[in-house]
This record gives sequence, structure tokens and C-alpha cells, in this order.
Amino acid sequence: MDCKEFHHWLSNRNIHECVLPPEVTRHMALCHECERLFRKDNTLEQALVKAFAWEDLPRGLSDRVDLVLDHEDKTIFPLRLKRSARIILASASVVTALVMIALAVPAFFSSPSPEFKNLPQISRQAVANHLLDNRPMDFNARDVDHALALMAGELGFEVSLPDLSLLDSILRGGKLCALGNCRAAYFVVEKQGKTGSLFIMSAGHLAFNMPDSSRFTTRMDGCDIQVWQDKGQVYAMVF
Repeated sequence: MDCKEFHHWLSNRNIHECVLPPEVTRHMALCHECERLFRKDNTLEQALVKAFAWEDLPRGLSDRVDLVLDHEDKTIFPLRLKRSARIILASASVVTALVMIALAVPAFFSSPSPEFKNLPQISRQAVANHLLDNRPMDFNARDVDHALALMAGELGFEVSLPDLSLLDSILRGGKLCALGNCRAAYFVVEKQGKTGSLFIMSAGHLAFNMPDSSRFTTRMDGCDIQVWQDKGQVYAMVF
């Protein structure tokens, strides 16, 4: 395994696999730079998982918070916390730490360069990734703002999700991946009980002009694919 092969493995690895492939271990033993990238990539991936995760409130904490707020001036606290059995416990320090991780980790790959020559090429690669990596995520994607910020810090562009309600889909999870040699964001989506994949990459990877108003649809290997561009980002959805 050389460094290029290692980078490709790193972009597509399953972070839940506890045992590393022997060729990866051998390469990291000989290449300290790749070993450093692995450690930083692993830190970022774990931060993404935590950013998506929800936690239960300790028993009775919601009631105690409400009691404290009842004694505060309502002009100072105009927005009351709603009682709920499940909320995200995201303090400012935790959120700041997660964002700092994303900003501190340098991009593992060079800046975007033309990689895809046409829309069918994008579709083939998206289908290949979908069939290889189409599995449930082990976290809930109910509040993705902080996770998207982490992804943006790694990918070098603002990762914006499309309006999934217009696509009759819901979000189930997400992580970083690679389409070919291009670093991208990968999201698990669901439509009418069927699991699909949504890939988002920079339009800088296109070696051809694609207008924002166009939408390419096709079918390959039993999968339906849509590819479109919007505000400098290329989307590929596969079901």
C-alpha cells in the first residue's frame, strides 16, 4: 500500500471497525505522515458522531430548571425552556471544542481539482459508493448544525443540505467520505421506508459546466440517481 491508496482507504473506512487491515498497519508503521493523518481523521470522525448524538436528561432535571427560571425576571429570560424528555445537552464549551477540532485539523487532500468529466461518471461513482456503504448509522440526525460546521471545516466549503421535504426524504445520519478521489459529505436518507445515499461535493471537482437549474436523472445497477448543482455544490442522490 502506498500513500495514495492509504488516503483512499482513509476516506472510505468504516470507523466502527476495531481491527485495521494488515496492509494499513504496515503502511502507518513506515509512514509517520499517514499515521498522523489517521489519528486526526479518527478524532474528527468521533467528533461528528458526538455532534449528531442526543442524550437523555437526568431524571427531574427539567423540572428543576423550570423552578429556577420561575424565579428569574421574565424580561431577562423571554424565551422559556420547553419541557421535554429528550433534549441535546450541548454547552457552549462543548460546541466550541467541536468546532475548534474541525478548524484545527488541516485538509487531508489538496484543494479541489477537476475530477469528473461528465454526469454519468458522477452517477457511476455515487452508485458504487451507495452499494458499498449503504448501511444504517448508529446515531440520530435531528440537529445537524454543528456536524455540518465540522464537515465544512474539513472539506473547505459550506455544506448545505437541500430541502429534503421537497425530495420526499428524511435524514438519518451522515459522515465524511470520498467520491473517487474527491473528498465529500455523505448522508443516509430515507424515502418511503427505503434507505438511500446523498453525496455533496464541491463544484470545483467538475471538469465541465453544469448550470444550477439543470437536474440529471438516470438508472444504474438497479438504483435511481439524481445529480444537480446549487450554489457551488454538487448533489448526488441514490435510491
